[in-house]
Amino acid sequence: MAEDTRGKILKSAVQLFSKNNYHVVSMSEIAEGAGISKGTLYWHFDSKEDLFREITINGMNYFNNQFKKIVQTDQNSNEKIHHLIKFVLNTLVEHLNMIDVFRNNVELISNEFKDTIEAKHKENIDVVAEIIKQGIDEGIIKNENPVDISTMLLSVLFTPQTKELLDHAQVEKKINFIYDFIMNGISRKEN
Repeated sequence: MAEDTRGKILKSAVQLFSKNNYHVVSMSEIAEGAGISKGTLYWHFDSKEDLFREITINGMNYFNNQFKKIVQTDQNSNEKIHHLIKFVLNTLVEHLNMIDVFRNNVELISNEFKDTIEAKHKENIDVVAEIIKQGIDEGIIKNENPVDISTMLLSVLFTPQTKELLDHAQVEKKINFIYDFIMNGISRKEN
């Protein structure tokens, strides 16, 4: 029951943070959205900041765990990159309001928490760099710094404009478009 209540709180908070600035959202509104008392909310979370931190860390850990699963598959690097793009875009479509949570509130986070987010982001880059190293070894990806390539790949997928890109088109077409963009760039030159 406690996990169910905690889940309701997190869902309510995501919905509210995605529509409003962090400072505008009150703990009372979060409790009301979860269908619980404010006291119950504070039993689960000491503060709004703790709640926001958990949402952020859970999201980053979710991506990290899924990226690790993709790395461990028996696919070649092309298939892994396509799988990664498909996973990220499908997840973002399913939870489009999460993009707004970060866009609306990231600047409000403390420097200490920004360091935590950067460390989590670095973990994700390092996991994806394993796919890039595989691609270099397979001769599919140019021999450049895998961390740099991984950083660019994740930057393309997690740009603040991702929501606009996904709002206006079929996801499968966008997955293939982004895959082609990442693997072939924008040049008209024949390889």
